[in-house]
Amino acid sequence: MKFQFNKLGPIDAAEIELGDLTILCGKNNTGKTYALRAINGFLNMWHNEIDFKISEDNIQSLLVNGVLKLDLSLLEKDIVAVVDVLSQKYTDSRALLHKYQPNYEQALHVSLGTLSKNVLQIIKDKDSCILNISLLAENKNVIPHVSIIKHFINKGIGQALLAHYFANPFMINSERRSEFADEIITVHSKQTSALIKEHPALLTRLKDIVGGEYKVENNQIVFYYQKNQHIPLHLASATVNSQLELNFYLKCIAKKGDILLIDEPEKDLHPANQRKMARLFVQLIQAGIKIFIITHSDYLIKELNHLIILSHQFDDRKAIMTKYDYKESEVLEQRQVKTYNAEKHTLVNAKIDDMGIDVISFDKEIDEMNHLYNEITVNLPCAYVD
Repeated sequence: MKFQFNKLGPIDAAEIELGDLTILCGKNNTGKTYALRAINGFLNMWHNEIDFKISEDNIQSLLVNGVLKLDLSLLEKDIVAVVDVLSQKYTDSRALLHKYQPNYEQALHVSLGTLSKNVLQIIKDKDSCILNISLLAENKNVIPHVSIIKHFINKGIGQALLAHYFANPFMINSERRSEFADEIITVHSKQTSALIKEHPALLTRLKDIVGGEYKVENNQIVFYYQKNQHIPLHLASATVNSQLELNFYLKCIAKKGDILLIDEPEKDLHPANQRKMARLFVQLIQAGIKIFIITHSDYLIKELNHLIILSHQFDDRKAIMTKYDYKESEVLEQRQVKTYNAEKHTLVNAKIDDMGIDVISFDKEIDEMNHLYNEITVNLPCAYVD
């Protein structure tokens, strides 16, 4: 997945390709959050705005015969142009179909209707490129307007051709959204995510990071810091509040193929927990979730570098992993990572090699502080030990 930006906040022009893990670093006010939110916005809107120019003949055939079959393979040639028009609707930025290949593996079954009855239905069988559209309404008075029918068909085609390419997003802002708590109480707490059903061990890492467990009781969110002891969310620590969205997203919403976008995942976390967060991200990647983060944390980057280095075979690797309790599910390969630095009104590729990610802006500050310490203490008697 590639995106081009033009005149986006402080960014004059830039291109970014998303990996399994995408990292955006840089000084304050350089356009990082603009880029994150622009991508999140596009991924949230594309399926509602996409237009494959469904012909009037096709619509009339559906209305007269009650069924319509579309061969999706015939629409593949139009994909690039359709997405380009879609991008222009959204902003000056563009989504690029980089290395796009259609994937018909997933079955599709969606419907549109009233509270009492479905009036339209789309079915695509597994591994099939044929989209079967059915008009279920016998009463002409409940048949939707042509514009609604077209919109429904466009969404179905888009889902069949692009859902595997444009991941379903969930974004966590650096401010953290207090209004999400209402959604948790009324909707999300009543369900368990497909991700956790398949990978229940992820809950252990979540509990380890926040030091307890979130629950919904009596229409409020509470935090259990011990087995039988809990407090209301508003009395809990900054860490507990800042990690609320991530916890309920993973426990109640997340599914394979999603992309999780987080602005400053290190927020309110001790360095030890920032390292644990890095390991959680890699576990999520291995479970099928793409990750896109903005970070100012050298601890998080260095831990990711450890996980990249551990992807190589070397003497004592197994012993080191055992000693420091690393698991194979936490090992990250260099090819899975895309890293950018926001500078000079653009996004610049950061160096990634067998030793990990090189974030020059972090290293510059660390080197300067080390040099400063040496200069301050070189003539300071108390800095020396007899």
